[in-house]
Amino acid sequence: MSNFSNSKDNRYPRSISLSKGMNCIHCGGNVIRNKDQGVLICIVCGNVIVRYDLEEGPEWRSFEEEEESRVRVGPPSTPLVQDKGFSTLLGVESDDSAKGIVGKAKRDMSRLRKWQHRISFSSSKGRNLSVALSILGRIGEKLEVPLPVLSRASHLYRMALEKDMLRGRAIDPMIGAALYAALRLEGMPRTLKELSEASSIEEKELAGYYRLLIKELDLRVPVADPIVHVRGICARANLSKKIMLETEKIVRLAQINRLTAGKSPAGLAGASTYYACTLHKKNHTSYREIAYASETSEVTIRNIYKILTERLNLKEPVTLEILRETEEKKQAYLKERFAKNRLRQKKT
Repeated sequence: MSNFSNSKDNRYPRSISLSKGMNCIHCGGNVIRNKDQGVLICIVCGNVIVRYDLEEGPEWRSFEEEEESRVRVGPPSTPLVQDKGFSTLLGVESDDSAKGIVGKAKRDMSRLRKWQHRISFSSSKGRNLSVALSILGRIGEKLEVPLPVLSRASHLYRMALEKDMLRGRAIDPMIGAALYAALRLEGMPRTLKELSEASSIEEKELAGYYRLLIKELDLRVPVADPIVHVRGICARANLSKKIMLETEKIVRLAQINRLTAGKSPAGLAGASTYYACTLHKKNHTSYREIAYASETSEVTIRNIYKILTERLNLKEPVTLEILRETEEKKQAYLKERFAKNRLRQKKT
């Protein structure tokens, strides 16, 4: 580094720095950059080499006592607010006196606050959306739903509102159905019973609004994976990790053998958990305990368990070799079926 940058002379302000890689075209001396004046100057002969108008300093400025604050904008937009966070707030009325706003100015501020509130909620859709999003926040807080899922639910509800699907229908079940659809779309399904308990809405009503939402918005909701429910069932039934891993293997076997079609994901996960308990000689676990943990009925667990035992016919815990062999058989069956279909098409 040059003597200029290492100099202990404090006469040079911080806005002046050595411009590396540049020399004066007249005398070959070092060149310094003066950011305040926007020029490049030779320190030997004083020649002004170039003048530029680009400001390279920080674009922020702090108006507080401490110069550490660099905040110059508000929070980002969010779909969880009726106006997406773009509106202006005039503050709380109780703070006016503390800020020195008294007399006529205080009355004017109160009037402006009132009109700002009226303008924000002037339309019926705006009022509807405000109520719906407050309900969504309350349900999401009870179920501990992450923000991306809540944002997806808000988007679905806004789409339903734009299509005029709320005319003559209640807000609570529609926003509950939007949240249920968002949870399934994001791969974090919850049962209708959980949503019903959190929102105080009947399961039947939630299911009806959910079917309406799927039909009108033409949503392609993926089928819920039963493995998502396995950990929760094992935790509520106080079962070991060994049983949980065995249950996941049984569910994978059922999926490979196409035994999941038309069956409740929670019911299949519960029946697989009971199957895993029987394979590991946990005979003290009853249908009632598994049905309570999976939030389904004993009849559902018993019927699906009967199908699994007949089709899988497992006598011992599932190993990786069994899973691999079953997967290979499935692939061979699919190849054979594909070849037959292709041969049939050639003949026709």
